[in-house]
Amino acid sequence: MAEERTANVGRPRRFAPETEVNLILDAALAVMRRNGYEDISVADILEEAGLSTRSFYRHFESKDDLVLVMYRRNAEGAAQRLTDRVARAGSPAEGLTAWLDEILSFGYDRRKAERMALLGSAGVRRAAGYLTEERNARHLLVAPLVGVLEAGQLAGAFPAAEPERDAHTIYAIVFEALEWARVTEPRPTRAESLAHCHRFAVGALTGG
Repeated sequence: MAEERTANVGRPRRFAPETEVNLILDAALAVMRRNGYEDISVADILEEAGLSTRSFYRHFESKDDLVLVMYRRNAEGAAQRLTDRVARAGSPAEGLTAWLDEILSFGYDRRKAERMALLGSAGVRRAAGYLTEERNARHLLVAPLVGVLEAGQLAGAFPAAEPERDAHTIYAIVFEALEWARVTEPRPTRAESLAHCHRFAVGALTGG
């Protein structure tokens, strides 16, 4: 780490701060794709980004700090997509389907699945502070569903709903469905997984 901090120190800043951050994040993702998280160093990332060590430590305290920022930004982007899809739904029932389908895209969309695998790998999970980021991410992803269930409860569409508790349970069911789809042959389609999760969720929320 000390060698990484002293190498290339003194180069002038060539980019705006946010541009520098994005270059480092993009470079880290590219190097992680090639080598995994545990086998990369700050020097590897900076070589990929074409930046100096000083550029890195202007924004991040360590490699672990960098990967947690990557995880957080990925979660925030996913939560925004969920929020947008739920907001476009015409009813709580449609909002539930939209939320389920967007979560399932984490495993069925190739790009999202790859990033999810990288940021959930064993090496990343050992980063200091990972569990806190994971809890925060879960809260962000569940929040739009809580809103859907609250609206459905008020409208009478989900009379048996306990919004906060049920939202976390449904979240767990969908991620278990993604794991099942990952290891099962033949692999269920996204539509089949959606129908499966929808059946469990609606049954619980309506008391059926």
